[in-house]
Amino acid sequence: MAKRDLLENKTNILTALIAIPISLIVALILVRIDPIYALAATLGLGVLILVFIDTDFAIYILIFSMLLSPEIGARTTTGEGVTIRIDDILLAIILFTWLAKTAINKELGLFRTSPLNKPIAYYTFICIFATGIGMLFGRVKPLNGIFFVIKYIEYFMVYFLVVNQVHTKKQFDNFTVALIITFVIVTLISVSQIPTGKRLTAPFEGDAGEPNTLGGYLIFIIAINLSLILKPGIITSPNIRRLLLLITMVAVFPYLLTNSRGSWAAGIPVVISYIIISDRRWIIIGFVALLVLLSPIILPDTVTDRFKYTFKEQKGYARTLQEDVGGITLDTSASERVRSWKSAWKGVKKHPVFGFGITGWRFLDAQFMRVLVETGFIGLAFFLYLLYSILHETWKVYKNAQIPFFKYFALGFFVATISMITHSFGANTFIIIRIMEPFWLVCGLVISCPHIEEIEMQKLRDLEKDTEVKLGTI
Repeated sequence: MAKRDLLENKTNILTALIAIPISLIVALILVRIDPIYALAATLGLGVLILVFIDTDFAIYILIFSMLLSPEIGARTTTGEGVTIRIDDILLAIILFTWLAKTAINKELGLFRTSPLNKPIAYYTFICIFATGIGMLFGRVKPLNGIFFVIKYIEYFMVYFLVVNQVHTKKQFDNFTVALIITFVIVTLISVSQIPTGKRLTAPFEGDAGEPNTLGGYLIFIIAINLSLILKPGIITSPNIRRLLLLITMVAVFPYLLTNSRGSWAAGIPVVISYIIISDRRWIIIGFVALLVLLSPIILPDTVTDRFKYTFKEQKGYARTLQEDVGGITLDTSASERVRSWKSAWKGVKKHPVFGFGITGWRFLDAQFMRVLVETGFIGLAFFLYLLYSILHETWKVYKNAQIPFFKYFALGFFVATISMITHSFGANTFIIIRIMEPFWLVCGLVISCPHIEEIEMQKLRDLEKDTEVKLGTI
């Protein structure tokens, strides 16, 4: 503890020495620029200083800003245009500050050893390498390629930030509570959109929001919540457990009202998994049965119409735009997706090893095909290795964890990861910021469980040893 206190004192003194001259410079600049930019700069500087003093504060900022920050700019459905969200900027500031802090205090370490270090490093390398080749041969616009590769790396840095920072169960519990509070706020905001009659989207996405993103986020957190709710005793307070069950059930309705078929598909493995592994599977079966029976009454026609439209054969010109897959006729939207996959497969044949590079191919809304066409079969192999490693290590935490909350939190993340893999067949799930930031943050928490348990057990052994010494002295 003395060493840690010394590091904190050293950090605080250094922060003060840096903050004073910077504050003077900022004061001179503020009187000369637009008030909006001045306010943004002030907030950014404030975050930088607070993060430098307390890295836990950075994680709290990330948790609440992931789904609750507005965005600037616009993107079309074909992937054109640029959007910058406030949490993009906050994430960049936080990661830069954290890296600076670890560089100054070398005792803190940069990347703590974890089972996912190698899979992440391999996939990151192939993304950089494939994109570099794409730039050399003119297939990738340098600015676009660099921007997206940095974006991928930022997600992984969220994981490393959490793994390096979380050392106690108290931290773990506090961050979990913050995640659930954010989920509650997002659910309530989503419910407030229902009277508009439009497809629901995540907060602050405007009229051009992506319902698929909200659906993916909701089912991700729902999967984790169910693991904690369905196992008796994991949440010790009955009132809190009932409240979490209630808000999780409420979240199902905005999840369905996103009318996102990819998100609906992602819910299938969640339902099946808990029916198979949970002792309280009757809760899942009963809720699903009741929902199906009451759906004509409680759900608007848009939900059932959306499902039926997927396989409805059109007439006239619209029929020529429909694809038949395995004897099943798909709607024009799904058919367009299938055609884009066929086109991408032709591209894969041209560059099968390393692909076209990140952003080297046109917009493609399917994660695995996108990875294949952009980074080739080698990139896809490393991506699959990364997913396998996440599932393998998460299951290992579930099987070996001594603390029940850790065990079932890990199980929830395991099911949620399978759900996200399902979601990614119809979306670029693993590069969507509003899904990937919480995903990698939760992944960091789960992988930290063995480390936290080791520290907690050592504290217990030290306490027992100290008690024995005191008893012997008496």
